[in-house]
Amino acid sequence: MLKALWRKTTGQDCAVAQEANTSQFNLKDHLTHTGQYHLERLQMLVELRFEKTFSDNTDSSIRDLIRFTSRIQDQDIQRELLLLYLNCPPAAQNFLRSDDLIDSGHYIHTQSSDPKA
Repeated sequence: MLKALWRKTTGQDCAVAQEANTSQFNLKDHLTHTGQYHLERLQMLVELRFEKTFSDNTDSSIRDLIRFTSRIQDQDIQRELLLLYLNCPPAAQNFLRSDDLIDSGHYIHTQSSDPKA
């Protein structure tokens, strides 16, 4: 919360939003402490239930994990994916919705940014 306030007061929020629109966006750098926690839980669930590992914690590994989990019909995994998404800053959320990471039929991807919807 303090980080978001700092960005808004210093004008860095616009720079982060612009960075989200570039192909150089580094998702790992934008995770909050809580987001990192849910990422670890998501990795653990996938490893336990599907014996698939994404543990090297690089940005490409995180993208592969999110791409994989958005297609799984498991309630616990979907809950952790949603908690990870909700604990990302707005720039990271926009990046996740705009890129091909999240399946097009997924409820996160289909959320509209239009307040009327």
